[in-house]
Amino acid sequence: MSAAVLTAVLILFSISVGAGPKIGPSSSVSAASPNPLGNTSSYYTVRPDLRRCVSPLCGGYWVKRVNHAFTLCANGRRWAECYVAEIEWGEQTPTETPGALLRGTIVAKHFGRFGNLGALQVTESWQAATDRKPAGVFYRLTDSGIRCITYPCLTIEAAKLNSSVQSKFAGVKLGGAGAKQDLVAEAMRAMSEAAGLIVAGLPAQVSGPAGRASELKAAQFYSRVGKQTSGSKPCFRTGCSSHVCADENVITTCEWREEYACYQKAKCERQANGKCGFTMTPELQACLKGK
Repeated sequence: MSAAVLTAVLILFSISVGAGPKIGPSSSVSAASPNPLGNTSSYYTVRPDLRRCVSPLCGGYWVKRVNHAFTLCANGRRWAECYVAEIEWGEQTPTETPGALLRGTIVAKHFGRFGNLGALQVTESWQAATDRKPAGVFYRLTDSGIRCITYPCLTIEAAKLNSSVQSKFAGVKLGGAGAKQDLVAEAMRAMSEAAGLIVAGLPAQVSGPAGRASELKAAQFYSRVGKQTSGSKPCFRTGCSSHVCADENVITTCEWREEYACYQKAKCERQANGKCGFTMTPELQACLKGK
């Protein structure tokens, strides 16, 4: 190799090495690490389908992937929310809808001559603290274990659902959900456990002796529902108009009757005879008589 060619090679090599980032004592490089709480499968809000048409074309559920404008449906298309004819709970405890936040996967499922109407296969079930509508961003919160002698202090680890984004907050305010104090206390304790707590809300700036930081103000929060055990299947609303209380999905016709409205806020639970049913409270009795 000639001296001229060797010189040119050395110049090109030095340029290519010098083009990269320089890391010294006064600089650092940080990379976002994958977050197992946020980027595995998907979390969906769920609401019952109250349209009046033949089942299973109607009477299933509308599911929406949280923190995203569009949801990938069973037919491969993206919509604001997707219809599924069935929820496959597997080992998870069925929860009441609306008010359920479910982790799982939307899959194709064919229903005879009606074709592919889809199903949601559930791997985690969470229940809202109240009937207030969620708003803001959905996070899964855990206690960081950090304790400070001043304020604000970043004590909360937050994983944004359906993403790999992680944040830290100087506390969380749960009062916006309108829950009773005992539920709020349980929710605060849940953040110290592995499952954590899911909160829908928005950050707000707070300041103190330690400077400025963000705390999370919740519009709604969700607690983890345990796996169902054999012989203790929970009761839940089902049927086209959510007018049936049972421990399994029930497909009904979709005619609407005025008395069905009374069951929307009635308590669905196992009765003294061991069967699921709506508890006949004075409020429910009055509502049914008025219809």
